[in-house]
Amino acid sequence: MIVGIDISKDWFDTAWLISDQLCSRRFPYTDEGIEQLLEQAPAEAVFVMEATGTYHARLAVKLFEAGCKVSVVNPLVIKRYAQMKLLRVKSDRADAALIMQYGRHETPALWAPASEEVQELQQAHGWLNDLITERTRLFNRQQAHAHRARPSVFVIKQMNLQQRQLQQRIEACEQHLETLVKKSFAELRERLLTIPSIGDKTALELIIVTNGFTRFEDVKALCAYIGVSPTTFRSGSSVRGKGGIAKMGQGHVRQLLYLCTWTARTCNLACKKLYQRLQAAGKPPKVIGIAIAHKLLRQVFAIATKNATFSPEFA
Repeated sequence: MIVGIDISKDWFDTAWLISDQLCSRRFPYTDEGIEQLLEQAPAEAVFVMEATGTYHARLAVKLFEAGCKVSVVNPLVIKRYAQMKLLRVKSDRADAALIMQYGRHETPALWAPASEEVQELQQAHGWLNDLITERTRLFNRQQAHAHRARPSVFVIKQMNLQQRQLQQRIEACEQHLETLVKKSFAELRERLLTIPSIGDKTALELIIVTNGFTRFEDVKALCAYIGVSPTTFRSGSSVRGKGGIAKMGQGHVRQLLYLCTWTARTCNLACKKLYQRLQAAGKPPKVIGIAIAHKLLRQVFAIATKNATFSPEFA
């Protein structure tokens, strides 16, 4: 039995079938509301919901801890499913019914929460990204303010003070993340750092986004998640679109890997050979860079999952 759940900040709507009749319920998003759901939901229910930022997390964890089966689906998948069904109505109740239909037809994979260590890493990492975004926004304001006819001395001092405070908070957050990684994933981090061109920041990012490399069963899924998988756009005899990569994954990690390729092409033997082969074939620099990033990610996955250190002859 599938139970579709559409989550809002203050309540969540549910939908399931009883004798082929749609049953819709709305519960307050509180511990009492979750208990009511557990009491009223069908036995052996599989709860399917969207990954709605952070709002879904508490409900998903509570249901999982209660021994229920839970699936957390990418919201884009549900959106495309609604488009495929040519639906024109959007409401909380309709969305819950749509998620229920998707769960009945597609059987999404079951979800399990990350460990407490990984959750702490993810939250601190998200906060670091927010701080870096704020620093970039402040820098842009400083540049704009400097072009005024008579820049305010008071505003300049306030901006400089905020910049120093942000930098201190960023450094403290980075130190906290490094401490957490060394505490929970020290061995894994050291093994990743044996790969030529993989540095501290890249190793840290990869550990966080992969839940310590427990999130993916094969390297193809990881490459698709990061967004370095090649794409093809062809149809019949006339459509010959330009290929590229599927940029639906982790853009920041993909950027870090791409930066690593500049040193990998000289110090990583397997990447160096790949670079020379593709360069001799006349491939564009960006194509070569993405190919090397793909190679690096495969090396990372092998080192992380096979409990081994980097060895050039097996790279």
